[in-house]
Parts: sequence; C-alpha cells; structure tokens
Amino acid sequence: MSFISGVSASPGVLLALREQLNFIVKGKEILEMKRDRLAGEINRLLGEIRIRDEMESRLRDAYKLLVQVLMRKGMKNLATAAKSVDYMDLEFSTEMVMGINLVRLNIKREIKSTVYYDPLLQALAKKLNEAFRYMIKTAEIENNIEMLAYELMGTARKVNSLEKIVIPQYRETIRYVEERLMEDALSEFVRTKHIVGR
Repeated sequence: MSFISGVSASPGVLLALREQLNFIVKGKEILEMKRDRLAGEINRLLGEIRIRDEMESRLRDAYKLLVQVLMRKGMKNLATAAKSVDYMDLEFSTEMVMGINLVRLNIKREIKSTVYYDPLLQALAKKLNEAFRYMIKTAEIENNIEMLAYELMGTARKVNSLEKIVIPQYRETIRYVEERLMEDALSEFVRTKHIVGR
C-alpha cells in the first residue's frame, strides 16, 4: 500500500520526499546497529548461562547434605540452628545497555558458616552459601537475557517494517513523482516546440 494517490508532483514535494527517505534510511541503520548490539549482548550472556548447570549441581549437593543433617540432628535442632544465622545481604544496581536497564546483583554479606561449632552444620551452611551465590548469578543472567530479548524483538520488528514497507513505499512514491515531473517537463517541451514552430 503506497501513499502515491495523495501526493502532488512538484519539485518541492520530491525534495521533501528524498530528505524524508534519507532520514528514514539513517534511522533504519541506527536501529540495525542497536539490533546487532543487543544480539551480541544476548550471545555473551548465553555463554555465561552455563553457570546454571553448576548451580543445579551445588543445589543437589546441598540437598543431599541437608537430608543427612535432618536425619542426624532432627528438624527442631536444624530450625534452631538456622535462626542463629544472619540473612544474606544483596546490593542491587543497574547497568544501561542500549537503553535497557540490566540488573546487577552483588552479594554484600554472605551466610557465615563459622557460626556453628558442629562441622556438619558448617558444611551445610557453606554448601547453601555456594548454591545461593550461583542462584543469584543465574537469576541475574536470565533476567537480563529476557529483557534484552524483548527489546531485540521490538527492534527487529521496527527494522523489518522500515525495510519491507516504509522505505519501498517512499522509493515508489519518489519514482512516481519523478516520472510525473518528467512527463510534465516533456509536455512543456513539446508545447513550447509546437508554439515556436508556429
């Protein structure tokens, strides 16, 4: 669908259409650079997502140890020991990448495993601490991939729309106006030649 029918053929219109087309083409190029940068950032993060396997492995290890602690100490003793531990403290910050706020989670204070005198509880606290560290990093990476992917989809749609619809419409309209101006100039030339011939 073009907008040729509403366009008058004049040199001013042709000039304005060419300027608009140049502006749109430059905008498309900028969006393509943004799309490529977003795709590159997603690829980088996808390389880091392998940390998920390590997280799952550490969670399995911590769970196995938790089962052993529960069998030896009982739920009541474990709950009492858990109350004596401070919470893990996180620091939340953001990093801007192509207009997207990517989340950064930093651990300010970890769970102290030295609070316990029992070596089994110390080992459990240490394993849980490691598992939480990997969980936090995995959550950060997955969240950032999701945010970048949504932005990438939107940017790709805009690029495709400009490339497949808007730019071809402008080119078709410019070609139409140029042909009309050429026809008008040729008619004027023939009319002038005819008048001069008389």
